[in-house]
Amino acid sequence: MIIDITQVTKLDRVYRPGSPPLKVEKIKCFEGTKKEYTTTLFSCAVHNMGTHIDVMSSDVVLENERLISPGIKFDVSHITDRPVELNDLDVSHIKEGHFVFFQTNWDKYLDDEEKYNIHPEISMEVIKYLVDKNVNMIGIDTLGLGYSRNHGLIDVFLGKSGIYAIENLTNLDKIPKKDFRVYCLPMKIEGLDAFPARILVEF
Repeated sequence: MIIDITQVTKLDRVYRPGSPPLKVEKIKCFEGTKKEYTTTLFSCAVHNMGTHIDVMSSDVVLENERLISPGIKFDVSHITDRPVELNDLDVSHIKEGHFVFFQTNWDKYLDDEEKYNIHPEISMEVIKYLVDKNVNMIGIDTLGLGYSRNHGLIDVFLGKSGIYAIENLTNLDKIPKKDFRVYCLPMKIEGLDAFPARILVEF
């Protein structure tokens, strides 16, 4: 079975306050000439979208070998009033080179911007442990692995570590906790410090 865990980027949605949202419009090129044609123009701040990988530098190239690998999932949906700590997790399942996903079920609040923006978070203790284990990438079904100021701190730390955060996932409740393969397919666009991505899970 294949489950798409990619969240749709919604028109005019502000995921990150102050950032311009996705805009899509029809435009005419060579207007008024025999060469005239209509196409679609879209623009979006890369950190203000649905599922994306925060690589935090426009110089990052994700090797093909990293885009397909096994994964594990931690269901932490019962923890909403404090950060997820290391002793909340069965760390025996964590393997080098695996994707690690955190299921909070917060994607169910996507249409409630106020609720979605105040989300659970993963502690820096957990993040550092995963980096030490040399996992592949770390994903979550919220705006970020950290909340408020911690969001940026974790993104920068992971970027420097070469691990990277995957934000705004969905459907994590539809995949198993282990024994699955992840297909992570970022768009190949020059100059970005975050990659829009389609992510599929097979089990």
